[in-house]
Amino acid sequence: MAVVTQAAPAAHEADKELLISGSEAVAEALTLADLDVVTAYPIRPYDTVMQAIAKKISGGQLVAEYIVAEGEHSQFEIVKHASTVGARVFCGSSGVGWMYAMECLVVTPPLRVPMVALVGNRALDDPGAFGVEHNDALVVRDVGWLLCWIDTSQEALDTTLIAYRVAEDRRVFLPLAISADGAFLTHSQALTMVPPKAKVDQFLPRYNRGDLLLHPDNPITVAPQANE
Repeated sequence: MAVVTQAAPAAHEADKELLISGSEAVAEALTLADLDVVTAYPIRPYDTVMQAIAKKISGGQLVAEYIVAEGEHSQFEIVKHASTVGARVFCGSSGVGWMYAMECLVVTPPLRVPMVALVGNRALDDPGAFGVEHNDALVVRDVGWLLCWIDTSQEALDTTLIAYRVAEDRRVFLPLAISADGAFLTHSQALTMVPPKAKVDQFLPRYNRGDLLLHPDNPITVAPQANE
């Protein structure tokens, strides 16, 4: 008589607790979310998240296209178009850098591009104040961007995962900006629970643009005028 054996079920992987900053927590979430394309341009204090993502990629924990743009305008244009061809994207900026990308930011919602961005909130004072205010993020409030503010490193991780779940829902398809008080939440460390990849995969499906996917075999017009 044949004896049928069954493999023992895999042990449930528990959350791990790390002492990390808000920016590092966002990078942990992006790794779990299987990010495809990220663009970077240095401006404090948001740039710490790009440093954390770069370490994830160089360490082999994340396989993604990391593009250093020549400015915030190009930075947001790159991810905007990468999203239209089906890539899960991320970018961010702070203060006047976010304002410099305004031409791109304004047109992103009517294009129905569900990018996720981090705004390391920074005062807009000239010439380069490092205080915290929320006017940088609030300038996109009335043009279709979804906005949320985080209060802890734990919220930074959780909200980043939720952001993709919400923004990439076909009933939504809008960009979402996560705001974090610059030099406070972006840099301050706190104990943060990081879920296992299997748990995140159950919560966050792959990004699917459906018939809105831009592809040579399926030519479509992607423009605010065409979406009206």
